[in-house]
Amino acid sequence: MLRRIFIYIALVLAATSTARADATTVLVFPFENLSSDRTLDWIGEGIAELIIERFQAEPAIYVFSREERLAGYEKVGIPETTMVSRATSLKLGWDTGADTIIAGRFSRTGDSFEIVARVTDLELAGSADEVKVSGKLEDVISLTTSLSAQILGKPEAGTVQPATPRSAFENYIRGILNPDPQKRIELLQTAVRLYPQYGAALFQLGRAYHLERNFKVSNQSLEKIPQGSPYRQQAQFTAALNYFYLADYNRALTALQALPANYDVLLDMGAAQSQKGDYAGAMTRWKSATEIDPLGSDAFFNMGYASFVRGEFDAAIRNLNESLKLRGRDSEALFLLGRAYEHQGRLDESQKLIAQATRLSQRVERWLTQPLPKLERVSTSTVFRNGLEIWTANRLARRARGQDLSVWLDAIQTAIDSNLYGEAVRELQEVIRVFPDSTEARSLLDDVNRRRNSR
Repeated sequence: MLRRIFIYIALVLAATSTARADATTVLVFPFENLSSDRTLDWIGEGIAELIIERFQAEPAIYVFSREERLAGYEKVGIPETTMVSRATSLKLGWDTGADTIIAGRFSRTGDSFEIVARVTDLELAGSADEVKVSGKLEDVISLTTSLSAQILGKPEAGTVQPATPRSAFENYIRGILNPDPQKRIELLQTAVRLYPQYGAALFQLGRAYHLERNFKVSNQSLEKIPQGSPYRQQAQFTAALNYFYLADYNRALTALQALPANYDVLLDMGAAQSQKGDYAGAMTRWKSATEIDPLGSDAFFNMGYASFVRGEFDAAIRNLNESLKLRGRDSEALFLLGRAYEHQGRLDESQKLIAQATRLSQRVERWLTQPLPKLERVSTSTVFRNGLEIWTANRLARRARGQDLSVWLDAIQTAIDSNLYGEAVRELQEVIRVFPDSTEARSLLDDVNRRRNSR
């Protein structure tokens, strides 16, 4: 079976021009520590990170980042430190749209160190086989390089000696695993000091400073990541956010203009242009964003907010209603819509909406007596997919085979009950692609559309 996986990956890699949507998707889990030495637990995450880094260099493979894996954990309520079972890893693979999942284990006996990877092809009904490498613990980086090369069907590439010093690697992994922000920064700083070209550590250090709102220092790390690095686009996107928060809107726009114009980029470009006073330019960006993703609420909200500030209440009402059709319990949109109705003399509707908004949020209630703050919304995504379409028909069909339809529909009903109408419609459209004859799915879609149109 493993030979079939290798051949499949090798054939994909041989394609000279492969659309991102056709890329092989790979989800990597931390490896389990089978030794009794708990001080080696960090190595399990390290092996996963090294495999991800190696696979990122392959243009015809999309490997999910650690942040994407953790988002999957959060969605199903799994703590990020959990060592998941095979059944759970399969479920997460189906739920994220992975074609292949990689998990495994490592062990140490005396001077002997062994890593075993379990490579599972989800298209082949979860069939799996194992790849093993062995050597010494201090050679964990080169051993994992060899392991990755074997999985890719490129064993000759495994002989290349990695440039990352082991000490820098250990500080990097211990840094991303540390829950304390200051300790995380200190460990990542050490990793960069030991290996100044360490792209992964530079990115995570910049991200750590960003989360601590130290935006200027964050950019000092992010801007050191070289062109061609797999972290470059996400770093540039984060740097643009830093400039936005520093009110340096020209540099924010310059950084964003160098990125592919996906929904997140257009949303943030519009926010920067709005802050500069370029209303027409902002509206153009946001309108383009709604064309890319008509089920995303934030671009509609931003257009409604910008129109409200300019006193264009008809346009504000139209766009805020569109936003609320996608996310119904949005206190800010409800408040602005109520104020817009107030300006038009529709006082009963205004009072009801403002009362609903203030019940949902004490912050919004303060706006009854205080000036409105700046409300343009930006994307703060930790993942920059560059337009990759994960959910192809094959992956949706595989997901459907991996879980009961009723479970899928129950999750969608939860989204509907939470007034997350855009998310519910998106999921129902995908369900119907796989189960076109499902009366339950079509009934739910009718229900959510009735709720959306009842506004």
